[in-house]
Amino acid sequence: MKTPDNQDGFLLLEALFSFAMFLLLCTLLLPLWIDVKKEHYIQEKRTFYYSLLQNELAKSTPKDQEIKDDKLSIAIKFSVEDGLKKGCIDIRGDGREERRCLYGYLE
Repeated sequence: MKTPDNQDGFLLLEALFSFAMFLLLCTLLLPLWIDVKKEHYIQEKRTFYYSLLQNELAKSTPKDQEIKDDKLSIAIKFSVEDGLKKGCIDIRGDGREERRCLYGYLE
């Protein structure tokens, strides 16, 4: 008959190691996941307001707009430059500033 090996505490050590790995993964992945969600939110808003800029630029007399969204401040401004309509969108908030411009023909 075989005598059992002395493995007292092995399950406890294995459980502690597994829990430590779980905590390590959580502390690494949770901030990354939060940043990805924030960037996804900003990308959604950027796409929506860029589409709004395109629609306004297609009109014969586009109007400037100032929009306050949850965490973002959006300004849509139009001007005439070199015989073309110029529409720019300024997005500010959460420590970021973006400016994108589109051009269209005058009617």
